[in-house]
Amino acid sequence: MENKSLNEYSKEELIKIINSLKKQKKFGLVWEDKPEKVAIECEQKLPVLKEVEEKTINGANSSAPTNIIIEGDNYHTLSVLNYTHAGKIDVIYIDPPYNTGNKDFIYNDRFIDKEDSFRHSKWLSFMAKRLSLAKNLLSPKGVIFISIDDNEQANLQLLCNSIFGEDCRVANMIWRRKTGASDANGLATITEHILVYTRNSDKSTWSTFFRGNSDSYDRNRYRLSDEYKNERGNYYTDSLDRGGLRYSDSLNYPIECPDGTKTYPNGRLSFANDGWTWKWGQEKVKWGIENGFIVFKKSKNKPSGWTVQYKNYMFVDNNCNHIERAAPFKNLILDILNTDGAMEQKAIFGKKVFNNPKPVKLVKFLTYLVKENNIVLDFFAGSGTTGQAVMELNQEDGGNRQFILCTNNENQIAEEVTYPRIKTVVTGTRPDGTKYSDGIPANVRYFKTDFVEKDDTLDKLRRKLSPACEDMIRIREGAYEKLIDDDMLKVYKNSHGLTAIVYDRFELEEHLAKIEELETDSPVNLYVFSYTKHDRLDEIDKPLKHTYISQPIPEGVLEIYKRIFNQKGGNR
Repeated sequence: MENKSLNEYSKEELIKIINSLKKQKKFGLVWEDKPEKVAIECEQKLPVLKEVEEKTINGANSSAPTNIIIEGDNYHTLSVLNYTHAGKIDVIYIDPPYNTGNKDFIYNDRFIDKEDSFRHSKWLSFMAKRLSLAKNLLSPKGVIFISIDDNEQANLQLLCNSIFGEDCRVANMIWRRKTGASDANGLATITEHILVYTRNSDKSTWSTFFRGNSDSYDRNRYRLSDEYKNERGNYYTDSLDRGGLRYSDSLNYPIECPDGTKTYPNGRLSFANDGWTWKWGQEKVKWGIENGFIVFKKSKNKPSGWTVQYKNYMFVDNNCNHIERAAPFKNLILDILNTDGAMEQKAIFGKKVFNNPKPVKLVKFLTYLVKENNIVLDFFAGSGTTGQAVMELNQEDGGNRQFILCTNNENQIAEEVTYPRIKTVVTGTRPDGTKYSDGIPANVRYFKTDFVEKDDTLDKLRRKLSPACEDMIRIREGAYEKLIDDDMLKVYKNSHGLTAIVYDRFELEEHLAKIEELETDSPVNLYVFSYTKHDRLDEIDKPLKHTYISQPIPEGVLEIYKRIFNQKGGNR
């Protein structure tokens, strides 16, 4: 059938198309997409962020990363993060509502119970919007972990297959969260699931994403040691010769043994083209002998009386370059009880303040699994377990990870649980003033979602939206130290350089003159208000001392929001 829009077809042609579609076989997850209030709101107003400055925690030096807590509905915060952090998040961990029917899931300000005939559709609509937005945030090696139980596990896996791609599914990890269930009817369920997906479908690269369990190899394979153990680790040996593969005369040469005799590949006493060669060339073997990589062993089965072997060290390769050899962690997480989460909560607040908080040890383990985990996001942050896990893990292994926690303020959880918990971990002082610990140095800033009402013209919206984007730009650039605070010019500094925001493009040259007076060795990230996609920097004729990376505002925000909100709230 010719390609034309639906309104160009006759009624008979449309009926024919519909009947044809009905006959086609389908496979996958199908649900009725239910309208959600927070998504509909964005048809009339756009989300932005505003800092709550009195909640700033300066617990570390200025060069340390700034952790972020965002109070607001996670649909809105994920929309904002699509501007500030697209492609930058290395690890996402979420513990969404499990939709048990026991009023653990709220949709459009209503608890959803078991009698709601659209219970699963509402939950899938809710999750699809947020996971679609989250996918855009993952870095090329990014990994997402999602906790779930049996109520929605099967549906969630099909949903994740459609959003992230089935080829990106790494594992369905089983977490044994308790040891028994005496109140169970029938079979006791003591496990939950953790679905694991990556941003990259190339399975051959996954070994570079995940950290292995080096202890496994220490015990089972790398058993030998020598004088190089401290820098190279334990080792095992392998034969230096091989037969029947890639024959080359250049690899068929004699090696002098400790007693002065010479041996050829396969223990021969002389040259022969029998398919056997050494794995290494002559120069590499000379280097290996000099650096302790070659082992000679007596052998009664070889004509020369010797076998030649090379050492495979734990922490260096056969060129003495540092590597990490490790077996994959097993798929079953053992001995991390859910009751640990409740005890951790009580240790801070002295009482229960949140239902079923995840244990810090669990989130630390998942975060540790990913090698590149500089930025860790939790957009169902709840009591703040992920933030505490990231800070403790940094303290243990010297990492420099940053966390972003997104949570609503239902029942004042953001203000009375999440933030106080994080502050307690940083300062070491509980909300009641008693000592909790020695503290963990960290910097934290607190933001709330706000909104800019749409206007009758796009230019009016641009004028209102631009100043409201200031805190989003600061988060995007990680720049919080204020250097200039004029009405039409804002300049912030971070450890990498300067970020400048110009709200008056007609006085751009005057504003640039003030920026030029500041010292920096790095390019200046310059945001210039514009009614178009043009940043106006090329209108400056005079030579500039600094290099500028310039872009118009609020065009970048509008383009992302147009993509999100024109697709029914981010659904794929």
